[in-house]
Amino acid sequence: MDLGLKNKVVLCMASAAGLGKGIATEMAREGASVMLSGHNADRLAAAQADIEKETGNRPEAYLCDVNKAEDVQALVEHTVNTLGDIYALVNMGPGPKPGPFDSFADSDWEKAFNSCLLSYVRSIRAVLPSMRRLGGGRILNSTSSSVKDCLDNLILSNTMRMGVVGMSKTLSSELGKDNILINVIGPGRIGTDRITNLNAIRAEKAGISVAEYEKEDLKSFPLGRYGTVDEYGRLAAFLCSEANTYISGQTILVDGGLTRAY
Repeated sequence: MDLGLKNKVVLCMASAAGLGKGIATEMAREGASVMLSGHNADRLAAAQADIEKETGNRPEAYLCDVNKAEDVQALVEHTVNTLGDIYALVNMGPGPKPGPFDSFADSDWEKAFNSCLLSYVRSIRAVLPSMRRLGGGRILNSTSSSVKDCLDNLILSNTMRMGVVGMSKTLSSELGKDNILINVIGPGRIGTDRITNLNAIRAEKAGISVAEYEKEDLKSFPLGRYGTVDEYGRLAAFLCSEANTYISGQTILVDGGLTRAY
């Protein structure tokens, strides 16, 4: 299927590694003009090289800290000036640290709010004029499977991700007249560094090795394995493409059937 992304400008937030990089890779594979962003210059350059090697399509890249309003605005302006008006925005942010409620101070809540919700608000606000000039666009907000089933020891993530869902659902109504479709996707257990780190914490808490923890953990997975970043990226590419013309305001999980909630 031709997704109609060739030469479309796609801005991928926090895309130097993990899920963000996986999404950017699939966008590049479809021929999109991709702008990567991240706060680490070395990782950003490595992502550029990796994506070009895998897809033959070299993305542009720009240093940006999603927690800084001025960085987000500068990134959007640079993307428009370099590649043209933005057709699709993919929002991604670093997951907040794990822990129980009593372990967090106000500063932890503020940091989680900035990275997981306010950064999304800022990037959407910044790209809307560009999308309106084009006569439409796509916005995709990456969150977590916690939007359907809260996850133990991840209260910061559980709380902030729901804010993204509420905003996205509201914007699907507000932006429909502009032909802008907006959706939410959430990963279950996808093989990334964050999952590796979380598994290490859970294994230590249980007093077992990481390998033992993962072996036991996977018994509850219908497909018997963790997902891959390219599986997550392919859904993102479809939802951001011209092939998607009528899906908006929805929240879709990529979790291999693990989440039992509707």
